[in-house]
Amino acid sequence: MTQGWAKIRQAAAYSGVSVRTLRTWLTMGLKHARVRGCILILYSDIDVFLERFVSDENVVDGVVDSVLRSMKK
Repeated sequence: MTQGWAKIRQAAAYSGVSVRTLRTWLTMGLKHARVRGCILILYSDIDVFLERFVSDENVVDGVVDSVLRSMKK
């Protein structure tokens, strides 16, 4: 795991998303520091933020199962 602080572009590259998406994450609650207009984000905070969206269940499988069950009725 990468340690330390990242600027917006570094954080976006680390996450595999665009700068625009990362800025959206900031409005969604991604923790960050603002120092003299520079936004800094801990790499570990990016990992914690993304953990909120991890799903153990495959969503597609759930939808397919639901549709198939409704067709059997």
